[in-house]
Amino acid sequence: MTETFFWVGLGLLAALANTGSPLVQEKYKGDALSVAVWIKIGTVFFILPFVLYYGLPNTPNFYIFAAISALIWSISDVIYFRTVSEVGAGVVSRLLPSAVLLSFLAWFLFDPSLLTKYLDNPYQGLGAMAVICAASFFAMNLKSCPLSWKGFKLIWFVILAAAIGPLVEKISMGNTPKMQTPFAFIFIQALMMLGFWGLFALVKKPISRQVFLLKSSWKTGLLISIFTTTALCLRFTALQYVEHPAFLSVVLFTDALWILVYYKIIGRKDNSKIWAGLGIVGCAAALVLVKSF
Repeated sequence: MTETFFWVGLGLLAALANTGSPLVQEKYKGDALSVAVWIKIGTVFFILPFVLYYGLPNTPNFYIFAAISALIWSISDVIYFRTVSEVGAGVVSRLLPSAVLLSFLAWFLFDPSLLTKYLDNPYQGLGAMAVICAASFFAMNLKSCPLSWKGFKLIWFVILAAAIGPLVEKISMGNTPKMQTPFAFIFIQALMMLGFWGLFALVKKPISRQVFLLKSSWKTGLLISIFTTTALCLRFTALQYVEHPAFLSVVLFTDALWILVYYKIIGRKDNSKIWAGLGIVGCAAALVLVKSF
């Protein structure tokens, strides 16, 4: 139980830190690819002292899965920031919790024994199924809201990445020291993502040097990197203590509630279908309650 409170607490702190990322991009609207690159540059800079202190793992699987994760997120991040600029942080943050349902089911392919454990407890199995059905209902209702449905069509890959990414990261941490892993993974993943974007830039030349060096690009990216690096450190630490990655994702997706609170404080109107989006958030949170039974 103590361990559960530990990763839940870290997850809530990470969710709070996560809110800074879409809100900063929503305000400054930097070029999506430029912002994403500057974020990882900032991440490498902030994490380097910890990597020098704790060192890097010598397990090949760690780097293989880090590369897979980096490829997924290097595509996802650009789409994410572009979508935030178009439809706003609130809509995006309320759509992403649908990824936890995919993640919840997919993890059993990697850990069949956990599925057996849940099936042995019928209340847990039925509870999880009820949550999935309810979340599907809320997700279908998002379609009747033009703004939310537009956001869904723009970030479907981000949702898929949010479902698969934590599974890959959880697997990569299997045989590495707990104090070393969070910093090492964040550092290596960031370097690999910069490498993927560098290759993409050489081939496609998607942005000019002038756009990349705009104040709106580097200022937005470096400011966001403070929030994302903090959130990543908290998330990767928590990921080592949770038995199922989807449960941590559930807690992380409460960032939607924090963004709504922020909108309320500043008096901003949100025209999306809030009740349907919050229904998904509520279903995601219910998965944690199911686990505690």
